[in-house]
Amino acid sequence: MNTWEGLWVGGHQIARLRDGLDDPLVAAFRDGMLSCEEISATDVYGPGTGSSEHLVYALRGPGREIADRLGLLGFTREGTMDYLNELLDEERSPAFPLSRGAARTPREDAERDFLKGYSATDWVRALKQTQPPAQPHPFGFGEPDWLIRLLRYAYPPLALRAALLALPDAEVVMYVHESEGDPDPEIFQLCSMARESLHNTASESAPAVVLTEGSTDVAILKPALDLLYPHLTDLVRFMDYGNRPQGGAGGLVTTVRAFAAAGIANPVIALFDNDTAASEALRPLRRDVLPRNIKFLQYPPLELARNYPTLGPPSIDTPTGSPTRADVNGLAGSIELYLGADALSLPDGNLRPVQWRSYSPACQQYQGEVTEKRAIQQAYASKLASAQRDPSIIDTQDWAGVRAILDSVIHAFE
Repeated sequence: MNTWEGLWVGGHQIARLRDGLDDPLVAAFRDGMLSCEEISATDVYGPGTGSSEHLVYALRGPGREIADRLGLLGFTREGTMDYLNELLDEERSPAFPLSRGAARTPREDAERDFLKGYSATDWVRALKQTQPPAQPHPFGFGEPDWLIRLLRYAYPPLALRAALLALPDAEVVMYVHESEGDPDPEIFQLCSMARESLHNTASESAPAVVLTEGSTDVAILKPALDLLYPHLTDLVRFMDYGNRPQGGAGGLVTTVRAFAAAGIANPVIALFDNDTAASEALRPLRRDVLPRNIKFLQYPPLELARNYPTLGPPSIDTPTGSPTRADVNGLAGSIELYLGADALSLPDGNLRPVQWRSYSPACQQYQGEVTEKRAIQQAYASKLASAQRDPSIIDTQDWAGVRAILDSVIHAFE
């Protein structure tokens, strides 16, 4: 990605915007803030690439105006401070262990010590300072680069609002497009189109918004809702947030916090896998501090999973892993495990086993994953297509797991 791209506040790059431009972020600007600017080849391609200029389109606006607009879009000061405190809590928490025996570095230990008692108020106060601290920390903690790093995976509109709490008079710049030939006329209505999109989305999804860990869950559950509960399709909207920089359960926790901080009025249901990784990610997320309209659920226990084939670690006698059966609910319940015995079965009739992966000391249990996920998804797609062509065969297929998930969504607020 080019060095000039992304979202900037007072010379600080707040977000790289790897996943494109969010409508709430674009709607914080006005169409009249769009400008066409020249960027040097050095900024585009790096040092030693000549002095030629490139044309880019950018949205520029005064910090106070942008902050006011974000506030009216639901990204309030209070909600943003709560979000910052949650990000700091996350920084203080031990990371999910990807392998056994992983040790923290001296820098990580020092950072956790520095963060003890550190709050959103401290973060805003430190970023406001125009002079470096009188006694700089050896690792640079509390300095601008370290402070901005806290926002690296934050929801961009909230990251911008947080930066503007500290730097209200700074100019906000968001680079939106590199000019190549005649511009698309729509770029001159980019902000008004974003506002219109927000209006339409809110209107369409007013009854309930369902968030998932990834796009695969949406691709499975949305057509299943259309097939199994066609009378409810206008009351449930699945939103795909699978392309976050930080994906999976951790990314969904970030999205839940962002929705809570933004004051979203819609009923929101966050669906997490029924596995160890999700339980680990959910540990710092407290139900009692979430708004009443936001609920998070893990996929429900599955009868099929109570006595399921698994593969343990390899040994000399069993180099491919030792087969055994176990209750894998809460340990390996990704969406694939819910797609039915007809999708999970091998040609010989046996179920595709769960392979045990890493161990979570925090949860004191293993993380498992069903093998051959791609093949399971393809079998499910074939089953779904057959049922869509001829709904009379639904009763001959295994939809118990998918129905259990959808029922948990339908009755989430009862």
